[in-house]
Amino acid sequence: MHDKTMTDATRRFGAALLLAAAALLPLQASARMEVLDRIAAVVNDSVIMESELDQRVDDLARQFLAERQQLPPRDVLRPQVLERLIMERLQLDMAERGGIRVDDNSLNQALSGIARQNNMTLDEFSSSLRADGFDWAAFREQIRGEMVINQLHQRQVARRVRITDREVERFLESEMGKQMFESEFRLRHILIGLPDDATPDQVESARNEAASLVQRLRDGADFREMAVSFSDAPQALEGGDLGWRPAAQLPTLFAEEAMRLNPGDVSEPLRAGNGFHILKLEEKRGGATQFVEQVKVRHVLIRTSALRTPSQAEQLINQLHDRVAAGEDFATIAREYSEDPGSARAGGDLGWVSQGEMVPEFENTFENTPVGELSPVFQSEFGWHFLRVDDTRTADMSDEFRVLRARQALQQRRYEEELQQWLRETRNEAYVDIRI
Repeated sequence: MHDKTMTDATRRFGAALLLAAAALLPLQASARMEVLDRIAAVVNDSVIMESELDQRVDDLARQFLAERQQLPPRDVLRPQVLERLIMERLQLDMAERGGIRVDDNSLNQALSGIARQNNMTLDEFSSSLRADGFDWAAFREQIRGEMVINQLHQRQVARRVRITDREVERFLESEMGKQMFESEFRLRHILIGLPDDATPDQVESARNEAASLVQRLRDGADFREMAVSFSDAPQALEGGDLGWRPAAQLPTLFAEEAMRLNPGDVSEPLRAGNGFHILKLEEKRGGATQFVEQVKVRHVLIRTSALRTPSQAEQLINQLHDRVAAGEDFATIAREYSEDPGSARAGGDLGWVSQGEMVPEFENTFENTPVGELSPVFQSEFGWHFLRVDDTRTADMSDEFRVLRARQALQQRRYEEELQQWLRETRNEAYVDIRI
C-alpha cells in the first residue's frame, strides 16, 4: 500500500511537471526568437556588435543636433560609421599586440585638456556630456582609443618620414614656400575612392560620381551633408572639414588648388592615385604669425631593450616619477637614469620647445602640464617619459624658426600621405566580414 501510494504521487507530480513544461514552451520559443544583439561585422579575430554601431550612430546624431546640422538619413550614416569602427578595431587590435596602452592618468590629463578648451572643469564637462545624453564611460574609452591609435600611427608611420635639409631649402625657395607664412586655408574635402588596381570602368564610374557631386554642390547642396553621405575620406563624419592649415601642410594637389579658389568655391574633381577629390574653400586668412609660444621643458626617458621588458620599463619610470614627486631633484634623477642622450647630461633639459617639434604624446603632455608641476607618466614611440615645464615665453619668429616651420610642414604633408597609404594597406590585408 505504501509503495502504491508513493507511485501514484510520483505519477501525479510527473504529470504536473509535464503540464508546466508544456505551458512554458511557447514562452521559451518566444524568448529564443527575441534577438538582443547581432554581429555587425567580423574584423580578423574580433567582432563589432550592432549595439556598438547603434550607440556610435546615436552619439553622432546628438552631435549633429547640438551643432544644428542636418543629419543624413540613418541608412546612409550607418555604413560610414561602421567603416570607421572597423578601422578603429583593426588599429586597436594592432596596438594591443604591440603593447601600446594609455593609462588612466594620461587619459584624465587629456580629458582635462578637452574640458579646459570648453571652459569647464573635468567634472563640469562630464556632467554636460551626460546631460546631452552621452555615456561618459563610453566617451572616456573612445578618447583612450584615439590616443592609442595616435601612438600606433607614430610607431608605424611617422618614423618612415624623413625630410632632408636640401628638401627644406628647395621648399623655402619655391612659390609655395614663400606663401607658407602668408596664407592659411580652411578646406572641406570629399574623396570618391578607388582601389589600387582600379579598372577603367571603375575609374570612369568614380569620375562620373565626382562630377555629379560637384554639380549638386554648386547648385546649393550642403557640403557637410554630402561628405558624410558619400566621402570615403577619414574626415567624412566631420563633414570633410580639414581645419585651418597653411598651404605647405596640405598635399601638393590640394595646396595648388586652394591657392586658385576663392572662399565658397568648389573645385573640379581632382584625380589622384586613391580616387577623385573635391575641395571647397571655406575661408582664407593671410598674414604670418610673428610670434610663437614656447615652453622650457625637461624630461626623463626610460626605454625597453633586450635586457628590460616593457613592464620593467614602466615599473622603473613610475618609481623615478614617485621619487621626484616626493622631493628628489629632477636634474639628478635625469642625469643618472634618463636614456635620452641629448638631454640626460643637462639634467633632462630640452631647452625651449615650440609646438610641432615633438611627437604628439609629448606635446599633448606639456601643453596640459602647468608650469612647475610634474606630468603623469606617459608613453611614446621612444619609451616611457615624465616631464616638467619650467617656464613659458612668446618668442619672435626668426629665420631659424621659418626653417623649422618649413620642415614641420613638409613632415606633416609626407606623414599624411604615408598615413593614408598605410591605412589602405591595413584595410586591404585584414579579414572583414560585414553582416548587416
